[in-house]
Amino acid sequence: MMKQYIKRLFSDSAAFAVATMGNKLVSAMLVPFYIKYLNDQQLADWGQTNTFTLILTYLCILGTDAAMAFYYFDAKSEQERKTYLTNAVFFSAAMCLLFTIFAYFFGAPLADVVYDNSRDYTYLLAVAFLATVGAIIIQHLLGYARYSRRVWLFNIFSMAYVIGSNLISLYFVIVHKTGVMGIFYGQLVGQMAVAVLLLIIFRKELVFKFSKKHLSDLIKYGAPLLPTLMAFWAMSSISRPMLYHMSSVNDAAIYEAMMRLASIILLVTSPFQLAWRPFSMSIKDREDAPQLYGLVGRILLVAGTVAVMLLAFFMEPIYRLFTVGEKGLASGYLYVWALSLGTLLNVLHTVFGVGLLIKKKTKIISRGFMIAAVVYVVGCLLLIPLFRIWGAVSMTVVAYLIVIIWVYVQNQKEYPVDFRFRAMLIYLAIFLVAMVGVTWVQVEQLPNAWVYYLLALGVTVAAVFATRLFSIRSLQQIGRRLPKLGGKG
Repeated sequence: MMKQYIKRLFSDSAAFAVATMGNKLVSAMLVPFYIKYLNDQQLADWGQTNTFTLILTYLCILGTDAAMAFYYFDAKSEQERKTYLTNAVFFSAAMCLLFTIFAYFFGAPLADVVYDNSRDYTYLLAVAFLATVGAIIIQHLLGYARYSRRVWLFNIFSMAYVIGSNLISLYFVIVHKTGVMGIFYGQLVGQMAVAVLLLIIFRKELVFKFSKKHLSDLIKYGAPLLPTLMAFWAMSSISRPMLYHMSSVNDAAIYEAMMRLASIILLVTSPFQLAWRPFSMSIKDREDAPQLYGLVGRILLVAGTVAVMLLAFFMEPIYRLFTVGEKGLASGYLYVWALSLGTLLNVLHTVFGVGLLIKKKTKIISRGFMIAAVVYVVGCLLLIPLFRIWGAVSMTVVAYLIVIIWVYVQNQKEYPVDFRFRAMLIYLAIFLVAMVGVTWVQVEQLPNAWVYYLLALGVTVAAVFATRLFSIRSLQQIGRRLPKLGGKG
């Protein structure tokens, strides 16, 4: 039976990988065009705007997307599911529209505060916020498609949403030379078009009936996650304005460029993350669920860290290719692995804290994220003036390590799972030492760097077995299952 459920998780992950790989590969291919047609100031301003649209998304959704992942399976009837979906979509969209109206009327003073050069940005935040309305509708409806395992609907519209918006944005940037405004004009057109199409497709899933009870259920489950989301925003985005104002516009531009490439790790983590929530909730009542959760956590840690290391080996030529030889951005490849590791650790917290989500103990997760966010912000304030970008990326790793340790400890009190966590921490320590060595070799531009790369990879792989995260026998058992994972999803 365990074999069947592992097969299902891998099958769903592989299916969702279609959209993720398409989106990330096309987005990566378009990075050189953005860098070519945007100067350092505009790249930094793009990052600044993304910082505010991300926090807006969290404030407006208010955790109702996570609540839908729970109530989709907890609902007693199909009609109740539709009621939850309708209230989640229209509540979030209405909230975002209110913020858009505010940004429209107060655009000029907001732009003066947010941007160093704000003369052309009076309506930038209003346009970006209105585009976010479309993104929020898409997020809810595609989430519903994911929970119901309508994989191809999810894949097609995910790709239409991301790739279409990027291509339209490039049209405005290159043809009309509208800079950062053009990026968000493109997002507005692309995201609203996809949102309208999805609303038409899902019209039979929307009951157009306000239900105070169902909205209250969603908010009660999701709102305690808001501090978690705000803390996540702080750890993923606040370093952008800090570098922008405390270091230099050039450092902020480098950070924005490397963030684009660091997202390559999402090719590994995102399909899993999309499949994990509905999978973990659907098996929560099984007797062998804790054993499955523990196995998945170990697989994700090892696969993800090895992927981060391999990415670091080849990042310099990839980075140079995608930054089209811009000398001012040249050093960005050095930092990509640390940001990628932070992304991986963030995904891992959903596995280590699976019991807290099942038991509806989301406030405990929020507390851990808030502690980590305070450490991150204080650390950045102290380290960015001294070490610039290294201060920000090193605190990313520290903060997410705090999160996964906290979530693991609290999860074990509510829902014990054998993750072999002590072995995981020893393995992570060995991995970090190896990656510091890789970075030193790259900074010093040492000859025959591939010799050290092979040594670092060998030590990391050996650590998997030395710490007893896995044995040769367990890998063989998993390996015998993997070729059979291509069955019906």
